[in-house]
Amino acid sequence: MADSIEAVIAAIYFDSNLEQAEKFIIENLKEAIEESSKNVGMKDHKTVLQEKLQEHGNVHIVYKIIKTHGPDHDKTFTAQVSCDGKPLATGEGKTKKQAEMQAAQKALENI
Repeated sequence: MADSIEAVIAAIYFDSNLEQAEKFIIENLKEAIEESSKNVGMKDHKTVLQEKLQEHGNVHIVYKIIKTHGPDHDKTFTAQVSCDGKPLATGEGKTKKQAEMQAAQKALENI
């Protein structure tokens, strides 16, 4: 899809000019640009947790998927985050990354 949009923008640019290509981008991609730029510069929960736990030196942080349930097309994952072997929190999500992120968020709330 991205390649198609890029091709359309290039065609507009070559057939018209930069202003017309810019106009097309703003009119058609404004919402997507705004949405994707909302979190620019913000750190995710896993990064913040790592930084907080490592303030006083190196620690060993591990994310482990401890449970999965549901059919293959609609799985739910449960992840556990541990620091130096001590469990801190668990989280759930539709992807492993979401489960790990929720575990990190909960761990941050408890420290």
